[in-house]
Amino acid sequence: METKGILHDDSQAARILKMTCDTLLLLKNDGTCIDMIVKTENNPYINNQYTLLGKNIFDHFPEETVRDLKPAIEHVARTGEVSNANYDLPAPDQLYFFKCIIQKYNDELLLCQYRDITKRSQMKRNLQMANERLTETGRAAKIGYWTYNTATRTFDYRGYTGILMKENERVTFTMDGYLKNVYPKDRERLEHFFGNSASSQMPIEYRIMKDDKLYYLKLKIVNIYRTDDDIVMFDGYTQNINDIVSKLDELKMVTQAVNNSNDSFFATKIDGTLVFANQFCRRQNEIPDDVDITKYKAYGEMGNFKDKEMWDNFIGALRANDGTLKYICNYPSPKTNMVSSCISYIIRNEYGEEIIWHIRRDISEQLRYEDQLKKAKEKAEESDRLKSAFLSNMSHEIRTPLNAIVGFSGIMADIDNAEERKKYFNIIESSNKRLLLLINEVLDLSKIESGTLAFDYTPVRMNDLFHEIFMTHQLYANQASLVLEIPEEETCIKTDKNRLTQVISNLLNNAVKFTPKGTITIGYRLIPDFVELYVRDTGIGIPKDKVDKIFNRFMKVDDFAPGTGLGLSICKTIVERLGGDISVVSEEGVGSLFSFRIPIEIDQTDSEEVQQQPLSNSRPQYISGENATILVAEDIDDNFELIRAIIGSQYRLLHAKSGKEAIELFDKYLPDLILMDIKIPEVNGLEAIKAIRRKSPSSPPIIAVSAYAFEEDKRELLDAGCNDFVAKPLDKEILLAILHRYL
Repeated sequence: METKGILHDDSQAARILKMTCDTLLLLKNDGTCIDMIVKTENNPYINNQYTLLGKNIFDHFPEETVRDLKPAIEHVARTGEVSNANYDLPAPDQLYFFKCIIQKYNDELLLCQYRDITKRSQMKRNLQMANERLTETGRAAKIGYWTYNTATRTFDYRGYTGILMKENERVTFTMDGYLKNVYPKDRERLEHFFGNSASSQMPIEYRIMKDDKLYYLKLKIVNIYRTDDDIVMFDGYTQNINDIVSKLDELKMVTQAVNNSNDSFFATKIDGTLVFANQFCRRQNEIPDDVDITKYKAYGEMGNFKDKEMWDNFIGALRANDGTLKYICNYPSPKTNMVSSCISYIIRNEYGEEIIWHIRRDISEQLRYEDQLKKAKEKAEESDRLKSAFLSNMSHEIRTPLNAIVGFSGIMADIDNAEERKKYFNIIESSNKRLLLLINEVLDLSKIESGTLAFDYTPVRMNDLFHEIFMTHQLYANQASLVLEIPEEETCIKTDKNRLTQVISNLLNNAVKFTPKGTITIGYRLIPDFVELYVRDTGIGIPKDKVDKIFNRFMKVDDFAPGTGLGLSICKTIVERLGGDISVVSEEGVGSLFSFRIPIEIDQTDSEEVQQQPLSNSRPQYISGENATILVAEDIDDNFELIRAIIGSQYRLLHAKSGKEAIELFDKYLPDLILMDIKIPEVNGLEAIKAIRRKSPSSPPIIAVSAYAFEEDKRELLDAGCNDFVAKPLDKEILLAILHRYL
């Protein structure tokens, strides 16, 4: 057939050009567009004739496109060879594809035919991807596809279950042959499934036995049809779910372990959306078990993420630490106020999405134990330091009065001057009292340390108590004036009189020690719910750096002043055990005010009945004066000689060196009073007292004489039948006063 020559007719060129479907670009060799005919629609880069005109396409097209297109244009400009290739053209909304045919127009210009092939390329790519996905899905999911012929009972199979068949191998096998590999308990069920195919819309799970190992499979019929030969055919698939079942079992065990854990587990997306929380976490943050956890944000539910700003700061810190962050969380949850050790880390799920896992462990108890251990360590170190300080201080405080006692006792025998002997005697007496005070303080400290400091609550008339203390200490106030400030109306409270006296006396002794001249005031006043007792002096005062430490053990205002530094510490313990508190206000060079308060427990006893009662419950009359006989139970001869020196000229004395001998002398002489040492041989003093009281319940008066000076010891003796108690070392005035009370 002869051509009509229309396409070769130059006069038809313009019309033909207009009808073509390609966009034409006339470019300079450097890529600048100088002319164009646009035939593309909905293209973000070439959509009208002015889009590229006068512009360089290398600047206009995306970098990814230019990277492939520019070398082709340069090659055509350089060699004149025609280029025909496909290119990607990414845009914000989608990916475009185009074919570009590049020809050399002349030495300076190039002609480009631009053809949009986006739809074709996408369809081709989608189809290719679908096939690849199907294959990969089958491989990944371990799925095999089959057709079953109900007439021949044969399967035509190909796939990836990978148990009885090789991967992607096409095989044919019979139902009977296949059933031999099915676990015996599942065979009948599987065969029944195929026999009732009309209702077999749901999949069936069964097991295969191979090499004595069970494998789990799932089978589903997806299509039932008849052939031209009227044969019923089934299309379906079988999936190897052994890994799924195994992972599901593992997941169940892990989930059960996580849910039963006392640690808080939760997972979030980067934006804070919760995707998982174990039961402990839900309970802790009051998230119901039956609600969708993804409706919550971590910074709305978790105590340590108060708001989104704090969450964003947390994400920043997490990324700065390579996706893993350890920290302490001490923000309270709705029901607890615990401190948690936390770790958060980023992982990517199977979709590439970043998930943050958080694990919190309650370390409140651990921190408490650590704090206790730290305090115990500090206490041990402090105890070691105090022990050294105690031994050093005690050595000094014991040797100092002993030096005076030993020294002056040795020279008194050679002194004839009565005034000088009296002076030395007073020094020895003062040292004795100082040594006795030291022993009492050490004993109190020991009882405080062992937790055995005992208290005996009895009715106490406050005015009488302060009068007694005032009269006792008035003689020892030296150059200072002692002032008593008490209310006119008597107040009777229930407290431990001895311990209260001990505290006031200690404060008063300190005031006398550090007030060489001036005024010392003691008193009390009633305040709401408390009685406040105080000792105020105009003495040397306390330096500022020692005021806050003055109640610590071994703390002394003057390191060179006599004393152990234990008195105020003991006072503080006694006051606190009485339910009160103690404080000091002091200015160096002006004076000090020590005050303490104890709760008021008003005793309703008639004030006329509250008086200084003797320790005995009965006051029988005995022979008095020089006619009285006193039985002294004392196994140490020196101690008996001391008693003889004090009272031997006034009373007739009987000496028993054991408890047994004391009982015998009592039976023989019926003495008017007994001085009973407690630690004596054969029968101890306590048992001897009980034996005598069994014979004579109310007479004679028995006075216990012992170095056991604890309150519980005194109570035990009084309960056994003693009438009174005298502590060793013996004080002459106290001993005579007690004897005069009973004789």
